[in-house]
Amino acid sequence: MVWMSVKKEPVYVKVAYGVCAMVLMAGVAQAETTPHTAPFTVSQDTYGPSAGAGLCGAEQSCFQVHNTAYKVTEPASSQASVSTQHSSVFDSLSGILNQTLDVIRTLSSGLPSLPFHLSEQNRVVSWVEGLVVFYLFFRLWLAYRRRRAFRRAVQTGKRLINSLADRLQIRRKQLVYQNAYGTTIYDKWEREKAAFMQREMLNCLNEHGYQNYIDRATPELLAYLDKVAFDTPAEPEQKVSNPDVYSPDMNPFDYERYCARLLRQLGWEAIATSECGDQGADVVASRGNTRIILQCKLYTKAVGNDAVQQVAAARQHYGARYGAVVSNAPYTIPAQQLAKTNKIFLLHHDELQRFIRRVEKSSSFRIR
Repeated sequence: MVWMSVKKEPVYVKVAYGVCAMVLMAGVAQAETTPHTAPFTVSQDTYGPSAGAGLCGAEQSCFQVHNTAYKVTEPASSQASVSTQHSSVFDSLSGILNQTLDVIRTLSSGLPSLPFHLSEQNRVVSWVEGLVVFYLFFRLWLAYRRRRAFRRAVQTGKRLINSLADRLQIRRKQLVYQNAYGTTIYDKWEREKAAFMQREMLNCLNEHGYQNYIDRATPELLAYLDKVAFDTPAEPEQKVSNPDVYSPDMNPFDYERYCARLLRQLGWEAIATSECGDQGADVVASRGNTRIILQCKLYTKAVGNDAVQQVAAARQHYGARYGAVVSNAPYTIPAQQLAKTNKIFLLHHDELQRFIRRVEKSSSFRIR
């Protein structure tokens, strides 16, 4: 019953048992042979005929009584016979346990000695204790291996969950909802988690040889799955955008404001229509009787026909004299052909101010 209770204890309790057994074995390893006190003996010299006569006066009868009551014993031969009996019984067992005891003595040599010593006749106690210590160490070793395998199984499951975090978050949003009464319903999500553990998680643990730990690891993995699925993903780092300074990473709306700013630097009234709505025009600029419509495109690829069509329609809508597409990117050949037909200018933003100066020098340009 004792060993059954030890088996059910946590690992740290088993370690405590092992340490206690080692401390006890320290005394066994350092034990010294303690001779037994010889039995009570009476020699013939002490209780001879003269001694008997001195006691009761009947020399012969008293001598026989005393000789019968106090027989002479030989302690050395008696102890030798006992040792012989013990050694004959345990010689076969000692051959098996010698190696175990050597290991135990080596481990316990650095431990403090006990305040008592064990007799050589109690060797059986040391052998039994050696077996107990060996068993405890064996059980601790098995518990350590199982614990290590379990932790590795949990870590493997968590890596799988992390690799599927984005998909789990989408499924959670799809399956967790509020009913007409405002109660959050998790039924479909719970079924989804159970199916995930039975399929994806079990297959993953099978591949790594941890399938025996699926039942034990399931509560911890389910809790971690919920944590990942309900976690709000981190917001992507916002790129710094300044409408006063051009950057290929700037916001498209700030790019429109940047182009309008270039026109205002030359004395034009320029408005970015993203602030008030547009009809295909991103910037409407005017000075005197001249109005210019700009379509601003912050692209990473070549600008196509759509931009040319939009600015051509906006020029007619606003009654502008000039229309231009301004971009940081090149233009496709079809866009260049369509722009030539509709008299639309295709510009890079670095060319915008130079284009405005040419407009100001044209004969059709008048300032009120």
